[in-house]
Amino acid sequence: MQIAFFAPHKPIDHKNLSGDRIIGKSLHDFLCSKGHKVKIVSCMRLRHIMNSPLKWPSLYFEYRKILKRVEDFKPDLWLTYHSYYKSPDLFGPRVAAKFNIPYTIYQGAFATKHRRNYKTWLGYMANKNALIHADYIFANKEIDFHNLSRLITQEKLSRTYPGIKIEEFQFCKKDRTEIRNKLDLQGCTVVISTAMLREDVKAESMTDLIKAFALAVKKAPGARLLIAGDGKARSRLESFARKKAGNKITFLGKIPHEQLHKYFSAADLFAFPGINEALGMVYLEAQSTGLPIVAYSTRGPVEAVVHKKTGLLSPEGDIACLSNNLLELIRNKNLREKLGKAAPTHIKQFFDLQSNLLQVEAQLVNIIRRRQ
Repeated sequence: MQIAFFAPHKPIDHKNLSGDRIIGKSLHDFLCSKGHKVKIVSCMRLRHIMNSPLKWPSLYFEYRKILKRVEDFKPDLWLTYHSYYKSPDLFGPRVAAKFNIPYTIYQGAFATKHRRNYKTWLGYMANKNALIHADYIFANKEIDFHNLSRLITQEKLSRTYPGIKIEEFQFCKKDRTEIRNKLDLQGCTVVISTAMLREDVKAESMTDLIKAFALAVKKAPGARLLIAGDGKARSRLESFARKKAGNKITFLGKIPHEQLHKYFSAADLFAFPGINEALGMVYLEAQSTGLPIVAYSTRGPVEAVVHKKTGLLSPEGDIACLSNNLLELIRNKNLREKLGKAAPTHIKQFFDLQSNLLQVEAQLVNIIRRRQ
């Protein structure tokens, strides 16, 4: 296949690593690894474009450039990664129609609540236009699949799952010993968390975790919390952590993604509340390494974690319950090991990147064949 690829929300080579970027790059790289020719036809970021009228003229000039690239490349299919109201695909439907090629979306999203807000109405309508013109949509979250089912016919929609390279997130005893010695954690029960520490729901989640851990560590003084990540909220969170839990919380700074499995191996459980979390690739990566999860029962963690089988979930905002779940896994080694043992099996069954993307590839091939 020759595939015209576009990621309107965030280019897959964006400098800021995120779960969204990882999923998009994994999709692109997988298709390339299977011998398909995949051309990124635009790197223009359309995030909040509908609320930025001064940028609208640039859309026309980018559209003309895309037409030339597509004309030269002669793709069999257009594939957009992640179109939703904040970053609607404004190019794909029109270009695909002009060249009479199938238009597909991986990780389409649709929520009618955005049509009732004047600030989001334009983005909602633009995204809806992209969705209804798609020949096929892959929804990799249950809520998106449910919402899209009200707009898209069954034969044009399927529920798929994101995934990780399982072989990159395996427990390693050598790494565990190395990191625990390096951070002086011998004899401690270690909770680890990781996130971009920016001033939004990420910082809100980390604040709730610090509060919950501070309560738990009073009853389990041998516990430690490691926080990996960096951002504008870091200094404020560090001050807050010192105030709440003294030296029981360590901020590691930004850990390269390829090194993260080492720190997961050194820990005993993973915790991140996940306020407004869409999915959270870290939940998958931590479970693959054999860590049980503590989080809120919001839509992201619920998609990734099985309550009482691979982790413990609590209602959003319930700090006491979050703390009790932390304390339960800190104190109860048998339960911790039971959930940790089930976690990699769960990830392999549902979130194996290779297996999941093979299904996407097969569907894309079928779409092209039907058009021909």
